[in-house]
Amino acid sequence: MKSEQFIGAFVFSDTWRDLGHFRSLVAAFQNYGINALITESDSYEEAAIDAVHEAGLRFYAGVACFSDHSSHFSTLARRPELWPVLETGELRPQMEWYVGIAPTDRAHQRDVLSTIHSIATRYPIDGLFLDFVRWPLHWEIELRPDQPRPPDSSFDAGTLAAFQQETGVRLPAHLVTPRAQAGWIRIRHLAEWVKFKCSVITRFVKEAGTVLKGAKQDAELGLFVVPDVDGRTEALTGQRLRDIAPLADLVSPMLYHNILLRQPSWIGEVLAPIVQVAGRKTLPVLQVDSNRDPDLTADWGPQMSVEDWRAALSRVKGRNDLAGIVVFPGTSLIGNGRGDVLKATLR
Repeated sequence: MKSEQFIGAFVFSDTWRDLGHFRSLVAAFQNYGINALITESDSYEEAAIDAVHEAGLRFYAGVACFSDHSSHFSTLARRPELWPVLETGELRPQMEWYVGIAPTDRAHQRDVLSTIHSIATRYPIDGLFLDFVRWPLHWEIELRPDQPRPPDSSFDAGTLAAFQQETGVRLPAHLVTPRAQAGWIRIRHLAEWVKFKCSVITRFVKEAGTVLKGAKQDAELGLFVVPDVDGRTEALTGQRLRDIAPLADLVSPMLYHNILLRQPSWIGEVLAPIVQVAGRKTLPVLQVDSNRDPDLTADWGPQMSVEDWRAALSRVKGRNDLAGIVVFPGTSLIGNGRGDVLKATLR
């Protein structure tokens, strides 16, 4: 990892509510070697983007494609048919802040594409990242060691109709419950089901890239992807890396080792096969710190020391086969020595 590479900081949208404080934050990032800011929202403050550019940093927007957690599940409340249905036939329960949205609904896809177009035409962004561009899975919790296999989804009526239309597979008429239909699909046509799930995500990524580039030709398209854990990830998320990596400019595996209850050494292990596919597009996201009060927001794993952060960085230090790194969350670099560790690593 060299200082001229992409060194990004992911921040949440509330960081620019106080523009003065935000400018100070950006200045601190610049001092630590950050050269790009990444965030996620449906709308932005142009003054905040200008502050990022004035400091010499690039600004990357982000869109939560198939999750409406930021709007407190208003989409699911308005359109309950988008609520994911598990293979058990039950609605997917809320897990912490997350539920997810069935990704096959064309009206919802169009809404997301419209948001991408609006952001790209309205704001002076340098790029845009697709987040939650996957089938429902709270992977940070559900893929922890010793957890049972996460239940597959979504077996809602709209998705099952799309599956049959695309694959030619026909559900037997006597199977009338989602549980029975899901069981039949997973026993008899699992390969077709997984291929279908992957094709849904791949098509959407391709379309999102076309919309973004059509609105702003030089904007970079980034993807946040779930790393492979025990060979489970692709079938659950529909993110087939070999298909979606060629469609993006930056591929960002979220290597949140501490949330996943893994050691920093896990980062290098899981990163290797991603680089084999995505090459120099690979832009890993590293966890900076844990959340000290998971009851307020989410369980980000046990307390994470500065030495643990240093060890995480050591897994990417000196590598020239990566696009760079993104630190998450960027605000955790401030006032605790972690920003200085990053600065020293970049040197």
